[in-house]
Parts: sequence; structure tokens; C-alpha cells
Amino acid sequence: MTLDRRSAIGPSGEYTDNRPVEYPYVGKTLLLLFCGYVLTWYLQLGYRIPALGDIRFEFIYALVLTALAFLATPKVDTKCPLLPYVLLYFLVIVIQVPFSHDFARSWDVFVDRIVKFAFMAFFIVSFVRSPNNMKYFLGAFLLACLKMGQEGFVGRISGGLIWENQGIPRLHGSTPLYAHPNSFAGMALGTLPFVYFLWPLSNKYIKAVLLALAGLSLHIVLYTGSRTAYLGILAFVAFAFYTSNYKRKFIGYIVLVLALSVPLIPSDYQDRFKSIFTLEEKEGRSSEARIQILEDAWEIFTDYPFGVGVAAFPKVRAEHFGRSQDTHNLYLEIATNLGIQGLIVVGLMIYKMLSILNYIRTKSKHSLYQLGVNGGSARIKEDLCFIEAVASSIIGFLIIRLTLGLFGMDLYEIYWWFAIGMTFSLHSMFNKIESNFVKF
Repeated sequence: MTLDRRSAIGPSGEYTDNRPVEYPYVGKTLLLLFCGYVLTWYLQLGYRIPALGDIRFEFIYALVLTALAFLATPKVDTKCPLLPYVLLYFLVIVIQVPFSHDFARSWDVFVDRIVKFAFMAFFIVSFVRSPNNMKYFLGAFLLACLKMGQEGFVGRISGGLIWENQGIPRLHGSTPLYAHPNSFAGMALGTLPFVYFLWPLSNKYIKAVLLALAGLSLHIVLYTGSRTAYLGILAFVAFAFYTSNYKRKFIGYIVLVLALSVPLIPSDYQDRFKSIFTLEEKEGRSSEARIQILEDAWEIFTDYPFGVGVAAFPKVRAEHFGRSQDTHNLYLEIATNLGIQGLIVVGLMIYKMLSILNYIRTKSKHSLYQLGVNGGSARIKEDLCFIEAVASSIIGFLIIRLTLGLFGMDLYEIYWWFAIGMTFSLHSMFNKIESNFVKF
């Protein structure tokens, strides 16, 4: 890497240019409006406040933001290499709606989940145009998760959100979006990469909030009894270990945490974790049912290699086998719903996301090293540190989702659109820094 010729080089070869990077400008009012939408969406205010639900407040809010995104924000950078894959992914889904074996269900999912959730990606790309914008957005997102974590803690203590399922008491979310224990645990798990990678960059007040968020999130994961989430934690710990520069210390901390925490974990949840490997359950036949679903899904995929349509698997399964549960596996959900072409497109899209994010992460580190050697603007270093941390967080977030996908179907959830929007935004920011200050 060499410094751009436009940069000012001091007499000793140090980098002396302190010009700020000129990111596309988004007004504070627009940014706060978007953050309000993030809180509204994740906390499901339309459900919590029936009067807002009656007037379809969230839908109206989204329409206003859409108009503002087109009329009051700078032109969006369309050069991100992820764009063709996202368009192809959307096209594959669109094609599978009219040819679905359950058209009514496919249309409802397409409108209520695909289109609706895709707007979150569009809003992120439109309103999150600089590291400062990203801090506001992440603040709103993590604040919503903190609120849900607090509700989970109170609900577990009071007993209002915990009841027996599969032989153990399981914690549930307070809103329909996260009512199922697995969904609630998945939401909580998604916060951990941000806590881990943003921690070194935070002041003591932000660290206090992140610590509370981590504690509440781990509390949710434990008491939901979600075996899928337990595996998700293992996958994230492995990724965090891989990225750590202090691997011996990392192992030491993990051993210490396990030594202190395992004796405090109720036996029900220890047995629940062990059942991942033994398949022995206190009550019910969840493991056997999942195996049966996988066998049925594979047979349907081989019978319909080009897919049965968006969310149409339960109907086709019922017609073929008299059993109607969904796939409980992301990869078979893609295969059965979108066909072999869907598997290829989704696989390529996720691979491209991970490669772009890893490029941003590694090149940011390299740029920071070079600026550290040659000197440089503190503001640019701060931006690069933050961009690297967020890119690492999204990689961790995707690894968690891909692990959870082994035992859950979430193709039509917001997680993928969240990651798509973040990848576009980070790519645009990093390009601005790279084009203004450095050449690779």
C-alpha cells in the first residue's frame, strides 16, 4: 500500500494530511427519523400499542422514509459488487411466487416478509452513509435489543414469559416476532458480535451498556433452552478466537468463564445442551421429528429440483406424507422452496458478502498499520478502526445465522437484509477512505 500522491507528506516522511473524508451527507433529522423506525420495527410498537397498529403506523412510517430516501438523501453508490447477487436473489424469489404449489401463502410471505424486510436494507443503504451515521443506527438497533433483553429478564424472574416446553421451562419473547424461544435466542445471539468487536473502541459508559446487553443476551440464550442457539455460541466463540491477536489469553478467559458459570447453570439446561449430542430428551420426540422432516424435505427436493415455491413446503409435505411441519433447516428450506438455482444464488450471495466484509476487515487493518508507521489523521484512524470492528461484527453475525440455519428456517427473516444493507454501507464508506487517502 502506498499513500495517495494528494496526501501531504512531512519532512520525515510522516503522513500529515488532516482533511476529513467527505462522506455523503445525511441530515441529523433524517438520521433520527430512521433510528426511530428501527426502534419501531424491532420493538413492534404497532403490536405493543394497538392504536398504532390500527392505523398501520409502521407502514406509514416506512412510506415516509422511502419518500425521504429518494428526495432528501445523496445518490446511492451502486458500484458495490454485491448488488448483482442481491438482484439475482430477489429475481429467484419473484419467479417462485407465481409457480408456487401454494400461491396464496407464497404471495403473503413475499409481500409481508420479502418486500417489507428488503426495505430495511434499502433504508440502511440510504441513511447510513458515514461511520457517524452507523453509530446512530447501531445505537438504535442495540437499544431495541437491550429493551428486549430487559423484558426477557423480568419475564423469567416473574414467570410471565417462561413456560414448560419439551420437558424444561423455556423463555419466550414478548412480541410475535420473537415469541418462539428459538427466535428470541437468535435475536439475542446476534448482539454478541457487536458487543465483542465494539468493546475495545468504547468509552466506559458505552462499555457498561454493552456489558449489560451481553449479560441479558446470554441470559436469554440460556433460558430459552434453544439447542440451536447453544451451537451458535460455540460457532461465534470459534470465530472470535480466530480473529483474536491474543489467543492464549482468549483461551484462559474462556476456561475461567466456564469454571465460574457452569456450576451455576440449572441442570435442566445442562441436560438440554447434552441432548444435542445424545439426542435424549426429557419429554417429546423433537429430535426424531426433525430427522423425519429432513428425510421428507430431501425427498421433496429430489422430486421438485427447481423448487415448490416460496414457503410452500408445508403444503407439499402434507400432500405427500400427511405431515405439515416446515423444514427446520435453512439449507433444505432454500432447496425445497427455491430449487437448485436458489441454492446456487443464495450460496453465491452469502459468499460474496463474506468476501467483501473480510476484504474490508483485512484492508482496514493494513491501512491502520501503514498509517501507524507513517503517521496520519486521528479521525481517519478512528473511522478505519470502527469500520473494521463493524465488518468483523457482521461476519460474526452471518456465521451465527448460518449455524442457526442447521436447525431453523429463517430464509424469509430480516437477518439477511440487515446484513445486505450493512455490507453495502460499509463498502461505500471504505471506498471513500480508500479513494481519498490511500492506494492499494
